[in-house]
Amino acid sequence: MATLNTKLLFVLAGLFLASCSEEFGNGPRGPEGPVGPDGVKGESGFLFEYSNISFTAPDFEVYLDYPQDFEGLESDMHLVYFLWDVQEDENGDPLDIWRLLPQTILTDVGLLQYNYDASRIDTRLFMDAEFDLEALGALDTDNWVVRVVVIPATNWNARIAVDFKDYQAVEKAYGLPELERSDDVTRRLKKISRYNGFTQAG
Repeated sequence: MATLNTKLLFVLAGLFLASCSEEFGNGPRGPEGPVGPDGVKGESGFLFEYSNISFTAPDFEVYLDYPQDFEGLESDMHLVYFLWDVQEDENGDPLDIWRLLPQTILTDVGLLQYNYDASRIDTRLFMDAEFDLEALGALDTDNWVVRVVVIPATNWNARIAVDFKDYQAVEKAYGLPELERSDDVTRRLKKISRYNGFTQAG
């Protein structure tokens, strides 16, 4: 009997809803939802290059601003590379050697590290050492060439096999533009000569 009453209740409810639908019709369309964020215009990554970057006392830090029309997100990944050396490829052409920060160097007076942090609008470069940074010479602080690679989270999450220490691999994986080689490389060659065999990734 309970089962019969239950079935009868569902039938009556269905007839009531059908009657309401015929009498009043469908309700008004609800308001449109908020517009979603713009995509990254199809790029897999963004590349910014800065020349003649120098660290000065007392803070020994440098802020690298991104272009005003660049719309970064907090979830983006930021990679920073220093132009560390220039060698020759198999054809005798110059080959830039980029090193991913942080980089730690064993100097004559102790350990020195080049490091960074980043936001959606800029990257901050800074130096840290176990000795007074004012003891450094221009060879260590002046005229760096820096590349910052910004990769949206949706892209770097899907490419975990990329070796981020290898700039050429990153360039290929994320379709970065090939920039012309900077002429500001002389002091980088001298630096490698000075610290040959003592430089390692931090």
